[in-house]
Amino acid sequence: MDFVIRNCNNIDTGSIQIVKGKLNIKFGVNGTGKSTIAKAIKYSIEAPEKLTELLPFKLRKIETELVPEVEKSEEISSVFIFNEEYLNQFLYRQDELISNSFEIFIKTPNYLLSLEKIEELLVGIKNVFTLNAELNQIIKDFESLSNSFVITKSGISKKSAIYKGLEDGNKIEHIPEHLKGYSTFLKNSNCTSWLDWQIKGEAFVDISDDCPYCTSSTVEKKETIKSVAKTYDKNVIKNFSAIIEAIKNLGDYFSDDTKNTLEIITKKHSGLEDPEINFLVFVKQQIDDLLQKLKDLRDISPKSFKEVENVRDKITNLKININLFDRFKSDKSVTIVNSLNDSLDEVLDKVGLLQGEISRQKQQTRKLIEQHQNGINSFLENAGYKYVVEITDEQSEDYKLRLRHIESVEKISGGNQHLSFGEKNAFALVLFMYEALSKDPDLIILDDPISSFDKNKKYAIMHMLFRMDVCLKNRSVLMLTHDLEPVIDTVKVLQEFHNLTVAKFLSSKNGILSEKAITRNNILTFSQICNNVLLTDVDEIIKLIYLRRKLETIDDKGDGYEVLSNLFHKRTHVECRDFRKDPEDDLMDDATFIRGIELIIESIPTFNYGATLVKISNDEVVKDLYNLTENGYLKLQLFRLLYENSLKGKDSILQKFVNETYHIENELICQLDPIEFDLIPSSIIEKCNIHILTH
Repeated sequence: MDFVIRNCNNIDTGSIQIVKGKLNIKFGVNGTGKSTIAKAIKYSIEAPEKLTELLPFKLRKIETELVPEVEKSEEISSVFIFNEEYLNQFLYRQDELISNSFEIFIKTPNYLLSLEKIEELLVGIKNVFTLNAELNQIIKDFESLSNSFVITKSGISKKSAIYKGLEDGNKIEHIPEHLKGYSTFLKNSNCTSWLDWQIKGEAFVDISDDCPYCTSSTVEKKETIKSVAKTYDKNVIKNFSAIIEAIKNLGDYFSDDTKNTLEIITKKHSGLEDPEINFLVFVKQQIDDLLQKLKDLRDISPKSFKEVENVRDKITNLKININLFDRFKSDKSVTIVNSLNDSLDEVLDKVGLLQGEISRQKQQTRKLIEQHQNGINSFLENAGYKYVVEITDEQSEDYKLRLRHIESVEKISGGNQHLSFGEKNAFALVLFMYEALSKDPDLIILDDPISSFDKNKKYAIMHMLFRMDVCLKNRSVLMLTHDLEPVIDTVKVLQEFHNLTVAKFLSSKNGILSEKAITRNNILTFSQICNNVLLTDVDEIIKLIYLRRKLETIDDKGDGYEVLSNLFHKRTHVECRDFRKDPEDDLMDDATFIRGIELIIESIPTFNYGATLVKISNDEVVKDLYNLTENGYLKLQLFRLLYENSLKGKDSILQKFVNETYHIENELICQLDPIEFDLIPSSIIEKCNIHILTH
């Protein structure tokens, strides 16, 4: 799977290859364009129009036909990327670590297949609601009626909408004599809007003798207008009208006696009496019971059986005994209830299959929870984090990933205020992996995922990502990094990674991006690298540089090291110093000098101190060697011979880089051969080149 990238930030052109089903590590120094590669791939797949964001700054200043573009493999149509953007948008919710825990950890293809089978067995119940559209309206009207009643120990709360609407009788049916002139408006279906308008106008009655509605004389009408506001409460009328409408809609579902009694009560001229209140309370109880039955049937799903052990009992208990709902014993109610009960009988005929599927789903869920909890907690323990996670469904229909400190039994609400920056990054990476497994993209990109962690945590993260039972192994993964440790681990040290990993070195020179394979033979100890150089035919000065660096790795560096140090500081034989002696008496004696020369000759037989000193002291000779050398690492060593002293206080960055690259204490035990893999940033070499030309 190849990608060709053109005109994206610092990359003028370049191509990278990704091997399908493997961990593809691209190792490169900072500034190579690793993040640009990740963005270019992501944009080319998800949002090609966003590629314009990667236009190099040098092209933004001029008119050009060059535009960012990516040629991508047709095998890749989806990508999921872990980068700084993912970290920044990663939010720890108040009651869980990640917002879509259920989709990530539980909602697997097998889980969905099990859901589908259970849904098929319940489809008959769903069809009753589908084929009887009015059932949903019945539930809505039942809810409206139920909400209008608030039951207390003494009956109906006086704050209930139905009590307020009937407190002084039905004022819509029985309009006071002095307000009869408003009958048409009060009995209109939109009477609440009229009342609102009328009552607002009443506030202006006393401003003048003119009517606030029509500007005619209002002397005789004032009291009538004010009486409307006193007699009718807009909100009470609105709520009571909704109750009357719901009772009307449910008329065919009430028994004849109930319907007649409700009509008498709701049209009363006076307030409610105790027997009427008792009647309404009983109706309310039956409404609530029947409403719950209907809602349980309407909303039936696999979740309905989450806490159920005996499915047959659950289905049987869902059946409606119409004899227990005498207030609703009408022909229409009986027909609906019979159709629902018949659908439940059909399910009971296949209850064995349903019980089996539900049991399998529960078993799958328990296994997934245990597997994911163990995996994440194993990582947290290996990495030294004092937290554990639990996947729980308490007080929720869905499962949530919760966090707990090992020294507490309480689950943590949220994570931002408790977790350190490193812990947040680690959790984000863990959850990214599980989210990637859930999304199952064609390509997973990890943009420098572990460089900020210490060695122990790096190992724990790599183990979690690629060595656990549930991990990214055998998936197409692109890891972009400036950290050599994962390359050493996967390519050289850990045997199980050898056939799963393809590692390459990224380099970028003059806008040209290229990559070079890294094999286990390329990862050498520093001693091996030095010995290999000594066996080549490179210039003797370069051999001496590597011999000195090799001797630096030895506890007792010896006389040879002291002689080479004096040589590189351009001292004559008589000026040589032995820095192992006291500063007051550190001149090197002849015996030490001779032993040092002999040790050097063992590795470089042609060595002659005097002749080599002449070469090193001749800046033009060293400059010529610098210009002939293409490798940045060797250029840096030669540059130091020329300008070590003259750089002091002038270019601290360049001086620091030159000195640190020159000394062994900054090297790893294992590394890439710096001659074969040019690890020096081009910006440093450019500084050296400028210095060479100007001095």
